[in-house]
Amino acid sequence: MEAAVVDKECFRRAMRAMASSVTVLATDGMAGRAGLTVSSLVSLSIEPPSVLCCVHRQSQALGALLENGVFSANILSEGQSRVADVFAGMVPEYRDDRFGVAEWRRGVTGAPMLPGTLCSFDCRLARTFEFGTHHILVGEVLAIEVGADHPLIYADRTYRRLALA
Repeated sequence: MEAAVVDKECFRRAMRAMASSVTVLATDGMAGRAGLTVSSLVSLSIEPPSVLCCVHRQSQALGALLENGVFSANILSEGQSRVADVFAGMVPEYRDDRFGVAEWRRGVTGAPMLPGTLCSFDCRLARTFEFGTHHILVGEVLAIEVGADHPLIYADRTYRRLALA
């Protein structure tokens, strides 16, 4: 089968048009504490409860996520855009200590959990796959915390608020 040729810039424009929640993945363990902002977290299965997320192979946090074998997926509330920016590496004063932007606590796996989120999943790394430029991580959810705020939304390269109809 012949591979289709898709214009990369057209693909980027199309993906920017999609709205998504904003998630901070965080890990801690023998390989150290690390985290990053992602916009690709989805539910995978209810049996067992699991989520799927994608991390670029050049991410500085990837090694710790893989070695520690645990992570939290913290879906940010609309008031947490600064946390998203810090974990995306966009705030210079926090580049050496991204976790300094907020108070954290430990989940049942030992992964850092961020209070005040829309919801947080405490996960054991169940599987990994490589595809293209990314590692696909499957997390088996061992604990969940659900908040009561509105989600932080990202679309067209900026944060948005969810408009209720």
